[in-house]
Amino acid sequence: MNWINALLVVILTTLATMFAAANETQITVAFANLTSGSVPLYVPIFITFILGFCGGILSLSFSRRKHKIEIDRLRQENTLLQTEVNNLRNLPLQDET
Repeated sequence: MNWINALLVVILTTLATMFAAANETQITVAFANLTSGSVPLYVPIFITFILGFCGGILSLSFSRRKHKIEIDRLRQENTLLQTEVNNLRNLPLQDET
């Protein structure tokens, strides 16, 4: 599995480098009364990509935390139910005759 991750990183890095080399046009970015100096076109695109990636990771971490809490709760419930089943198995049988 690690070689797949390494291959994916190499491919994405190569594509990002090719994209940056093909988009060196200088632009000025204006947003909310703020203006940047001249930057290559790929810089704001990469920044946007990285911010989106970080937002996705943050969202995933909240979801994972929620699921981990539920898994812990279900494990505790399972332990209690297993204890109850074991206690019921150890009860002596009673004849109704």
